[in-house]
Amino acid sequence: MLEYFTARFGCQYAFSIATGRTGTVCEQRFRRCGCSDDCRISPGRSYAQLENYLDELEDGIKTIPSVSKIKRYGGQKQQVFITLREDVLKQYGFGINEITNTLSQQNVTIPSGDIEIDKNRFLIFTDAQYQNENEIGNLIVYSSPQGGNIRLRDIANIERRYEDLKSKITVSGNDVMMLTVEMQPGQNIVDLGNALTQKVAEVKEILPSDVQVSTIVDQPEVVDMNLGHFFIEFGIAIAAVILVVMLLLPFRVATISAIAAPVTIAVTFAILNLLGIEMHQVSLAAMIIVLGMVVDDAIIVVDNYIEKVDEKIPSWTAAWQSATQLMVPIFTATLTIVLSFLPLAFTLTGLTREFVQWIPITVSIALAVSFLVALFLTPYMCYHFLKKGLKKHDDKPKKRNFLDRMQDGFDRAIEFCMKWQKTTLVAGLVIFLLSFVVGSQVKTEFFPIVERNQFNLELWMDNGTNIHETEAAVKKIEKEIAGDKRIVNTASFIGTSSPRFYSTYAPEHPRENFAQVFINTTSKDATAEMIDEYVQKFNNYLPNGYVRVRQLSKKQQHAPIEIRVIGKDMTEQKKVAKQVAALLENTKGSNWVRTDYQNDYVGLKAVVKEDVALRLGVTKAQIAQALGAKIKGYPVSQMWEGNKAIDIVLRTDESDRENLDALGNMYINSTFGAKVPLKQVVDLQPSWHTGAIVHRNGLRTLTVSSEAQLGRKPAEVFAEVQPKIDSLKLPKGIKIAYGGEYEDGLESGPKMGKAFMISFVLIFLVLLFQFKRVGKVFIVLASFPLSLLGAMLGLFLTGYEFGFMAIIGITALLGIVVRNGIILVDYADELVREHGHTIREAALFAAKRRMRPIFLTSMAAAIGLIPLMASGSPEWGPISSTISIGILVSMITTLFIVPVLYYRFVKPPKNKQSDEQHERNTDTDVHHQKYLS
Repeated sequence: MLEYFTARFGCQYAFSIATGRTGTVCEQRFRRCGCSDDCRISPGRSYAQLENYLDELEDGIKTIPSVSKIKRYGGQKQQVFITLREDVLKQYGFGINEITNTLSQQNVTIPSGDIEIDKNRFLIFTDAQYQNENEIGNLIVYSSPQGGNIRLRDIANIERRYEDLKSKITVSGNDVMMLTVEMQPGQNIVDLGNALTQKVAEVKEILPSDVQVSTIVDQPEVVDMNLGHFFIEFGIAIAAVILVVMLLLPFRVATISAIAAPVTIAVTFAILNLLGIEMHQVSLAAMIIVLGMVVDDAIIVVDNYIEKVDEKIPSWTAAWQSATQLMVPIFTATLTIVLSFLPLAFTLTGLTREFVQWIPITVSIALAVSFLVALFLTPYMCYHFLKKGLKKHDDKPKKRNFLDRMQDGFDRAIEFCMKWQKTTLVAGLVIFLLSFVVGSQVKTEFFPIVERNQFNLELWMDNGTNIHETEAAVKKIEKEIAGDKRIVNTASFIGTSSPRFYSTYAPEHPRENFAQVFINTTSKDATAEMIDEYVQKFNNYLPNGYVRVRQLSKKQQHAPIEIRVIGKDMTEQKKVAKQVAALLENTKGSNWVRTDYQNDYVGLKAVVKEDVALRLGVTKAQIAQALGAKIKGYPVSQMWEGNKAIDIVLRTDESDRENLDALGNMYINSTFGAKVPLKQVVDLQPSWHTGAIVHRNGLRTLTVSSEAQLGRKPAEVFAEVQPKIDSLKLPKGIKIAYGGEYEDGLESGPKMGKAFMISFVLIFLVLLFQFKRVGKVFIVLASFPLSLLGAMLGLFLTGYEFGFMAIIGITALLGIVVRNGIILVDYADELVREHGHTIREAALFAAKRRMRPIFLTSMAAAIGLIPLMASGSPEWGPISSTISIGILVSMITTLFIVPVLYYRFVKPPKNKQSDEQHERNTDTDVHHQKYLS
């Protein structure tokens, strides 16, 4: 089952009503992905016609079983506008309240009871609904004693048209509508994409010939392409792991060791399918991460089998002994890796958990399968296909290969380390300290950007900017980017934002001074290139607004840098926010510093003269209702056309509200029946208003936000400005808090730390259960701090940032590198316990004997991660580079430093060796000398 990290599918269809193009843009709402289609129609089509076409399309899509929800965007509601003429109202003495009551009371459908006739019960409904505009116009609003009637059309203009423009969606300059489709959880997104394509083709056949549908964004294609890339990387990783094993081992030995990889992968995918876990990029990436590790157990078992065959032990006995003797250390080593990943599935929350949880689950299943394969399949294959060892028993000189020569060099190096123990331990301490030095040179970004062939230009105009001015700014932007060949298509959302098309991309609230230009590019590389270019190009581009270049990211905060000014006194808040904004603007790397209170704007404040109003019988509700009708109008009832409701809006003529004098001369009917001018009971005073007042957790909070798109990471900008902000003298009742990436780190950091501590404690207990001594446990665990230099080097050399994914890689290293220490220390214990070696001899022989399996398993694990590391992905690059280079450095430090630690800190057994032990010791010495030769 294929799915792209999400469990639902979103698709948007856009229909143009102008010169011909419509579009659907893609949506991925929280756990949703989407595709987009473009529909072209000839000029003259109305939104009402588009609604009918959408009905056809929606009815067709509803028949697809995997579809969950369908939503529409971009439509314009039809309304019946009743525009009152103020001069006529004054002539007849009518008030707005009277007309409002008449309209609402004459448009009803209510049950009036039931009657029983001839044993049958009949329901009675009073149906007095308006059927069209003519019926509304014929409504009698006044009848004179002489029999004369005044109808609504005599005192008002009645017209049916679309509501005043508040927002619109355009594709390539044409007005469009969009349809979003959500997928049922657990369905196949690619199959749904194919079903939608087929259904759209069927619906197109019944649409008018001038209506064309084409694709703007095809999310199933994106998913298919991403999975294709991952499968390629997966195949390269498998080939790399098998190749390194084949090159470093004899062909038969390498074949048996390498066959564990495809067998484990096949069984793991089967188990994932049985558990209902979809195949997506996260599970595939987890398989690539664990790929080099699944052959480790098999390599160790094959290596042990070869040793026993060389000792002339029968093949059958060597086969079962090679597995049973190493079962405990292999199980412990495998369990430590599982325990280093598994807590991540339970300690994290929210979107990070949804994204990460499949890594530990997939890794755990794969390692469990590889353990069983190594214990059962590998010995069986050794018995059938490896009847001879690698040691020649004749006098012919042995042909030395790369491993043999490396073994010779290592033997000399480890003997040097055992001779100069203090120097070796100091070198280990230096390596540990160097990890912090190198780490300080690595850039920090907690959550990575997302590589997609999509990004957005967000237009934030000054407060008070109307929709038409915002639309003009959008057209200016569209004209500027029109010739860019890297752009496939665009969709503009004016006065609103696109539906959520990515999990962490939160739509903005509709507002007339906001717009969003959604851009599809030719590739993810083109996206990165254009973002760098457009940040400079559109800086200060609009005289009355700002163009924000916004790339998709795993960040959940609205801005990477956020400073929150908390307090009750708004004036003091604004003063402090102004100081903070000035500090940010003067910090290198910051751009577009703004506050969520936005800019103040001029408005009118209607101050009611309460004493006068009460004396004249005018209530505040009457004043508010009259002003509403006068200024903007308000719906007083509805007219139904089929199953669609059309609002009936009452308002005054535009000429009657073009200035303050006209508003003041407006009449209100008092409760005493008198006509009272508005200016007699209300003072209209110009006043400044705050753009928005934001509360966070119930506290009034003014947030100063900034981008960091001018060559510096948000963490660098924040680290520079934070001390300056902390040094500000704050007024009483005002305090500062930090959001953005800093808050993300504070929220996710402790959870990551909790996962690490759980892993550490569980691994410690597992090691204590095996080795029984705390000292040996810490010797094994010493492999981890010695691997940190490799993790930091991996990030430094590849240029990846230290962040969330890198922390996961370092946490995983805890279990991965400890594995080598377990193999080495367990064998040293065996030499002391069963063969009577001294501690020094055991440490030295264990290092020499386990060098090959540790080298082979480490190389396999590291090389398996090269495709991910070389992919350049900001998501998977950091975790693969920390693990890959960390394993290689840990391999070296474990082989040279852990034996020295074992010799220095492990005490020899108290009982003296018996003659039998001494004899075994002599035999073992001879064996090791033969093996190492």
